[in-house]
Amino acid sequence: MNNHTSISNFLLKGNPVIFLSGNEFAKKEGYTLTQQVTEYYNSIGNIVISPDYGEVVLDEKGVDDDFAHGVGRIKAIAFAAVPKVIEKGVVILPFGKYKAGENIVSAMIAAPILIAGKEYVCVVVLRKRREINKLYVHEVTLKEKLLDVVNQEVVSDSPLGSSNPTLSLATNQGDIANVLQNILFTK
Repeated sequence: MNNHTSISNFLLKGNPVIFLSGNEFAKKEGYTLTQQVTEYYNSIGNIVISPDYGEVVLDEKGVDDDFAHGVGRIKAIAFAAVPKVIEKGVVILPFGKYKAGENIVSAMIAAPILIAGKEYVCVVVLRKRREINKLYVHEVTLKEKLLDVVNQEVVSDSPLGSSNPTLSLATNQGDIANVLQNILFTK
């Protein structure tokens, strides 16, 4: 998938790459969420294969980096989706340096997922460090919210840079939301 329309169709109309019950990483006496997620990644071998980027390491450092960006219950559950998103998702932003002066190379992969019967789009950000691809952060957004924003954009026919506050995907997701918005609104 190399054009915006097919990527958008995959994310908004495609089948989920994984079905999660909503009980993943429930509170466990004596275990932190970081320990549970790291233990899960250890149980699957800490490495997943991206068809676009090869091996991607899932380790405690990646989980810690991800937590530094905040975590709610849905995002916590979606840690279980990260391997499938990397394996079966589409590149929405190829590896590159995206911030002025930043010496870090990153990329974004996205896929539709299902959590407790609700459809989401999960985006995983990878970072390349010394030729090793690693999990950096992930976010999840309700597909319904994305569709509402797309439909509002189509109805209002306003430009992408609209100052209309109802056209924001997620004010707390920053760069990830901006990339998704660009993919979804590019005609």
